[in-house]
Amino acid sequence: MKGVRQRVVIVGGGTGGAELAAALGRRSQKFEMNVSLVDCASQHLWKPRLHEVAAGVLGNNEDAIPYLALAQANGFRFHFGPMIDLDANAKTVVVGPVVTAHGDTLLNERVLRYDTLILAIGSEVNDFGTPGVREHCHVLDDGRHAMAFQSQLLEQAVKASEGVVDRLRIGIVGAGATGVELAVEIHRAVTAMHQAGGLISADRLAITLIDMAPRVLAGAAPAVSSFATTALQKIGVTVLLNDGVTKVTHKGFILKSGQTVPCELRVWASGVIGHPLATQLNLTLDRSRRIVCDEYLRCKGVDDIYAIGDCAAVVDPQTGKPFPTTAQVAHQQAVYLRRRLTRSQRQPSVNFVYRDRGSLVSLGAQSTAGEIPIAKRRVWTFNGTLPKLAYFSLQIMHRATLLGWRRAITLALAEALQRTVVPPVKLH
Repeated sequence: MKGVRQRVVIVGGGTGGAELAAALGRRSQKFEMNVSLVDCASQHLWKPRLHEVAAGVLGNNEDAIPYLALAQANGFRFHFGPMIDLDANAKTVVVGPVVTAHGDTLLNERVLRYDTLILAIGSEVNDFGTPGVREHCHVLDDGRHAMAFQSQLLEQAVKASEGVVDRLRIGIVGAGATGVELAVEIHRAVTAMHQAGGLISADRLAITLIDMAPRVLAGAAPAVSSFATTALQKIGVTVLLNDGVTKVTHKGFILKSGQTVPCELRVWASGVIGHPLATQLNLTLDRSRRIVCDEYLRCKGVDDIYAIGDCAAVVDPQTGKPFPTTAQVAHQQAVYLRRRLTRSQRQPSVNFVYRDRGSLVSLGAQSTAGEIPIAKRRVWTFNGTLPKLAYFSLQIMHRATLLGWRRAITLALAEALQRTVVPPVKLH
């Protein structure tokens, strides 16, 4: 009926959720939509840069975009608070209260009605039930967790500098992209701490990377894995492969081989599982706690509810397995769903098709390793400075999706100028 606006509610402002909200918001007048975004955080931070926040080479607010500003720029409405309930029959979601740091209630519980609901609630690190992980390890699920690690990294660096501890020992479980990038960025940060703040030098840093796989970046091409291994060895990272963790204590990791890895800072970056909220929504989940969806990203067994990103289990017809939990998948799903929700009723439905554009792994300020598919089961691998520019361009393209190219390029230039006058690492 003309004049009745479709209510589109998106829950989760990560890569897919934020990009979809921005894209639909800009088209909301043309397609008669009221677009809303719900998130328990107040600002958007691109998840692929969390390792830089954790290491201290990027402040939590430097790359963050407030959701209110994003909403104003793109014509959607932002609702601050956690989603706590879903009624698929009544087509409502409940947004929980928001409490300030002083314990005062900022916002009360609210009920939002929708015609179309998109869940982009993300995931969390999977501890696989390993004793001690939750109590003694840092994870990098969001900006808050990354800042917690950054704070302790600086504290331990100060302790080592003052002779309270002999070395700064850090253990990282998971030799995938997150673990490898974090190890490299920590070394870069400690080097910068020494140069800019007079703290310990990198020769008193001991990083141990642990994984059950036979090589680092086990999902990447062997050439990429080899280049990353060499980069890690050059900066003194100890890599323990073909070994898992049986227990974590406040002193370090106890491995299946019986070896103990002592470390003051411990990070768990191994495995991904769906967000705990998914278990409370009465939706069909797979064994990894991801929401089961069909080839159109529709949640199984309910009407007018879709899921994208890490929380969605969409089976790849070529492999029979769900698509990976990467920002690349979330981006493509957001593009697909934007087109689907704004298509004419006369246009036939087209299923979601994922196209692997390759992967990039940052190995410091000047180097990146990556791969691009060039034929069936064949990839082109590359490394060095040139792919580093491609790595930076990914963030610029993400910002352009959210804010437009003019603002994205302006922000990139402003950050480049800022890096010439401020310390390369956070010392507070």
